[in-house]
Amino acid sequence: MNHDYTNNLISIFTVFISGLFGVIVAIVTWELANQREKRKFKQELQIRELNDKKELYVALLASLDMIIRMTKNNNNYSDIFEDLSINSAKIRIMATDSINDKLTVISQIIHNWSSAYRQSLPTKIADSNLGVVTNLDYKHREQADKIYPILMKEINELVDCIKTELEEIKKSIE
Repeated sequence: MNHDYTNNLISIFTVFISGLFGVIVAIVTWELANQREKRKFKQELQIRELNDKKELYVALLASLDMIIRMTKNNNNYSDIFEDLSINSAKIRIMATDSINDKLTVISQIIHNWSSAYRQSLPTKIADSNLGVVTNLDYKHREQADKIYPILMKEINELVDCIKTELEEIKKSIE
């Protein structure tokens, strides 16, 4: 009887240990799967944020290019005013301080350059296609020509800042 009792006790103990081991394996497996899912979700969120920033920065650079082309063609900015305002607000919120600081500098330079450039354009005579160029126009053109390389340098530095930021984000995702 004592022998049967010991065998039963050993069987119960074995079943208990096996069950406990099974529960521990299930908990560990569940925890590992949960951590993997959290990492995957976090990575997908970071990738989405990276893509959103890329899209925003592309829109920013396209806007700068458009402003320059519209200034050179003496076009009115009203067609792009709303897009510029929205992009500017998004940039202020989503971009790093270094990019926002660089954009502030660029905005001032664009203002100075576009003002000088537009003042250098020939003054139209009434409703004709004729224009008059004065010595004052040349002075403004010289000023615009001095500012333009500075503007391009600042825009190239902005592109470098953007590339650096995007590379840092990519590295943090991997």
